Amino acid sequence: MASLKEGDYLTCEVCELVVVVDEECGCAVGGLICCEEPMIKMKAPAKAKKAAAKKVAKKAGKKPAAKAKKK
Repeated sequence: MASLKEGDYLTCEVCELVVVVDEECGCAVGGLICCEEPMIKMKAPAKAKKAAAKKVAKKAGKKPAAKAKKK
């Protein structure tokens, strides 16, 4: 299995557990075992893609607009 990147999804074909990679660690191989079987890489569900996009925007340093002070 190739190295895993931030935002990758792994799933167990037996119990359907889903794991999301939230940080790259630089390991040579990113293999996880669940239910005595290797987890497989899958595409992200549409709902998760929207959440990931928000997280990336937050990491990029975009701050919400400051509230105006009242006098």
